[in-house]
Amino acid sequence: MSDKVVDINSKRDDLRHKRKEKRLSEMKDKFEKALPTEERDPKQKLLNIFKKKPKK
Repeated sequence: MSDKVVDINSKRDDLRHKRKEKRLSEMKDKFEKALPTEERDPKQKLLNIFKKKPKK
């Protein structure tokens, strides 16, 4: 018998994590393209997205 033990769950978890990171980066790119601003700080940029806009 082989001495190798393969943990399938850890490989599956690694793949899930990589997929989540890829989706997150894609979502981030979409947000940045949709709302171009002069703001460079990512935290401030997100805050600006969700600020209440004054009614005209």
